[in-house]
Amino acid sequence: MKRMNCVLVVVALTIGVGAATRVASIVAQEAAPATAARAVGEDEAGRLPPGYTVVVTKAQRAKIYAIQDSYQKQLEDLKKQISQIEAKRDQEIASLLDEEQKKIVAYVLKLRDLERKQEPSAENADQNK
Repeated sequence: MKRMNCVLVVVALTIGVGAATRVASIVAQEAAPATAARAVGEDEAGRLPPGYTVVVTKAQRAKIYAIQDSYQKQLEDLKKQISQIEAKRDQEIASLLDEEQKKIVAYVLKLRDLERKQEPSAENADQNK
């Protein structure tokens, strides 16, 4: 029984080491050509979804980039449409205010922008202490 347990442990370790070695070789194989391609400027197609870098082959990577490219124009058009709708909404909301209210809102927004600009410098001062 002890011998069987030892055999199982050895087999499990071998499988584990083999799997880890396989993953490491895939990562190394994919990282080296990608770095070289980026240096040359060939790999500008897109980004892989989270977690895919370790498991996809070069052929799968190319297909993923092609799929991303096929949807890019549609996504850009939708983003532009959303921006236009938001601008129209904001304009309609602003039209409800009288001149005095518009001046107050503009002043509040200006103060908020000034506060935001000062926040990073306050954080830097805290880090330097």
